[in-house]
Amino acid sequence: MNSHLIPPTKAEASEVSEAPDSVTDEALMAEIATQHSSQALEQLYRRHRSMLRGVVLRILRDEAEMEDVLQDVFIQVWNQSSNYSVDKGLVLGWLIVLARRRALDRLRQRSAYQRATDRFEAEHERHVDEGAEHCHVEEDVCSNDLRGLMFSLISHLPPPQQQVVLLTYFEDMSQREIAAHLKLPLGTVKTRIELGVRKLGCALAPMRSKVA
Repeated sequence: MNSHLIPPTKAEASEVSEAPDSVTDEALMAEIATQHSSQALEQLYRRHRSMLRGVVLRILRDEAEMEDVLQDVFIQVWNQSSNYSVDKGLVLGWLIVLARRRALDRLRQRSAYQRATDRFEAEHERHVDEGAEHCHVEEDVCSNDLRGLMFSLISHLPPPQQQVVLLTYFEDMSQREIAAHLKLPLGTVKTRIELGVRKLGCALAPMRSKVA
């Protein structure tokens, strides 16, 4: 399934709106699984999006992230439609379970990102404080050393993560500004920053243990 399928284009929406409401969710799932029907997926999305948006929004409290999660849910439906069985209950119940899991995963990612960011900022401040205590006249040199250290660590990140971390910490760009600048989904930018900061935290861990 391609990400452009949700939300549908006007032409797709017109085609989907013609699908009869009498078609059951189970029949739509069967079409997705056996025929890879994008129209069946669109119909399923349009039928249940309001309910699923409410489920996700109650967990995340963020409309932008809610849309990202909903997109992920229906990509998962497209890729794993064969995993659904009527024995598992109603299709809507299965969709709600998927939506809750995806939303909780995103919430955990957000928390992990925040903790990693806090650790990164605390480490930076600690090095600056140590520089003030021990360098005094050489404060600029110590600051440059720290900056050099961070650039060195960042240079070992995968290129996509390097890019967003540099824009975040050295260009002072917001996540939305980065997403617009790189023409990437906001969720992709957030994930890349989270992964990059987590790796930087792991790289700094041995240094923290030496000075502890």
